[in-house]
Amino acid sequence: MQSLSFSSGHWQVDLPLLAAFAWFAWVGSVTPGPNCALALSTAANFGARSVGPHMLGVAIGFSTMLAVALAGAHGLLAASPALGLALKWFGIGWLAWMGVQLARSRSLAERRSARPPRVHESTLLQFANPKAWMLMTATVGAYQDLARPGWLNGLLIVAIFVACCMVALVLWAWLGAALRRWLADGRRLAWFNGLLGLSLVATAGWLALS
Repeated sequence: MQSLSFSSGHWQVDLPLLAAFAWFAWVGSVTPGPNCALALSTAANFGARSVGPHMLGVAIGFSTMLAVALAGAHGLLAASPALGLALKWFGIGWLAWMGVQLARSRSLAERRSARPPRVHESTLLQFANPKAWMLMTATVGAYQDLARPGWLNGLLIVAIFVACCMVALVLWAWLGAALRRWLADGRRLAWFNGLLGLSLVATAGWLALS
């Protein structure tokens, strides 16, 4: 039995496989990870609008990783150990620094001890983000047939995944913003920032040892 597909000229898409991939991309995007934790804590401490640069950085970094992998050049960083190592340690150092600063923040007005992530920081963080690498590897391994017919298919995969990431980060940011008033109590905010900060530091430590 032939698989249901959409075709237009030379462009052909396996619709059931595309639907399965879209669900995988959504679940992979919305489940907790460093990007979601940063969106949550940033919105809770600085307001929902402050998450914008982080979202843009995630979109740029992850789409670049996924596009390069789908193009068959995922061995680029493996072929350049120095570049891969530099990106890894930048991500580890920045993640640990953000975690420490966040854990030390005790007031919603304390913007000196912590600040929202910047675009370039969130972009480079993706190359040290274990969840991003796992999702990229799983996509290339399980859904490479979906990308095989041509570059338009690869572009569609990247677009779907980035769209899922953005919606997921908006939801996490909305949750953080919703908690903002409740967190006005200094003790609650201290616990909230402390737990999230320690989780980021723990992630950085795990990355350093792996």
